Amino acid sequence: MSDETAVNILAAHDRNSGTTLLEQAKQGKPALCQSCHADPAVGAKGDSLRLNFSAAMHGWHANYMHLEGAAACAACHPARPDGATRCARDFHKEIGITCSECHGSLEEHAMALLRGEEAKPGAARLVRHLKSDQVASASEVHPRTPWLQEPDCLNCHAGFNIPEDIVSFNKWTPGFTGLFRVRTDNAGIRCEACHSATHALYPADNPFVLWRDNIQPRQYTGSSYAIGANKNCAVCHKKVMTDPVHHENMLGMVRNPFDF
Repeated sequence: MSDETAVNILAAHDRNSGTTLLEQAKQGKPALCQSCHADPAVGAKGDSLRLNFSAAMHGWHANYMHLEGAAACAACHPARPDGATRCARDFHKEIGITCSECHGSLEEHAMALLRGEEAKPGAARLVRHLKSDQVASASEVHPRTPWLQEPDCLNCHAGFNIPEDIVSFNKWTPGFTGLFRVRTDNAGIRCEACHSATHALYPADNPFVLWRDNIQPRQYTGSSYAIGANKNCAVCHKKVMTDPVHHENMLGMVRNPFDF
């Protein structure tokens, strides 16, 4: 972030919220956002009367940023298809699934966060004018806590089957233990061990270095698919397996044609 951008952000915050953050920063005493706004991502408790960091950020900007779909997300998050990070780079991107199918539009995303903060001053003011294409009103949006309640893979892949509907918005994991990055299969092995990280699931297309995100499966199986895909249980078990011990329908063949 440039110095000019940082100054503009602090000045805007001071103007809209009656703070003196810019002057504090100039005096060598910058304030951490999470010192006021709670943030589970860093374990910050914040001020109990103020909106948490995610609700405040998304709630405010959703009222002013009228960009559609993933374009709104990419204005701040590193998800632009031509950006330097391209955080969403797995096969879901290749079949046209964007941020919005899972997280909702910016307004819908903000609604869920603000619903989780309804008891705090400011939440009602920010959510009042937000609209959704998927529900009739904000009251139908299920509240969620940022970083702890997220969309679930099984919302679309119910029973580990082929999705019938590509919409995961408004169906959140119950808490931290339900997150993909910490969840385990029936044998106690984490999902990420075989499928890789959220937004870069195998096979992932890294635009900068070929196979960079697929090193593990390429090394052990010769393909970029998830570990054990296409009935290749022998890569770990050293023999053919007929029992889908890790999860249902794991003994089927890979449906998507991408093998980056």
